[in-house]
Amino acid sequence: MQILDISQRLLTEFGGRVPDDIDVLTTFHGVGRKTANLVLAEGYGIPAICVDTHVHRISNRWGYVQTKDPLATEMALRQKLPREYWIEYNPMLVALGQHCCKPTSPICSACSLTQFCKRVGVQRSR
Repeated sequence: MQILDISQRLLTEFGGRVPDDIDVLTTFHGVGRKTANLVLAEGYGIPAICVDTHVHRISNRWGYVQTKDPLATEMALRQKLPREYWIEYNPMLVALGQHCCKPTSPICSACSLTQFCKRVGVQRSR
């Protein structure tokens, strides 16, 4: 039902064009900051930081940020991460999180970034 509602709203209010503004995108039912940032970055090439579970977990595990939730992570990364890396940060960390830097028992022995990682919160690893 949400897809139909969003589609109808896009047609009636925006002439069938997906908005390129995070504040407008988040007014759609079911669209949060993660999705809105993904639309901006991947759909429009606009620098935006899409923070999902991988970006939040790994950014904190590295000690790059010290945050409690994805919104705080996004805001901290906006302050710290150079803008030219915003778009590519999510896809890189998603891949790393899916294959190596897993939530429990990360495979640190196979990670090429071990020397830069503070391993915050890591209790055990492989």
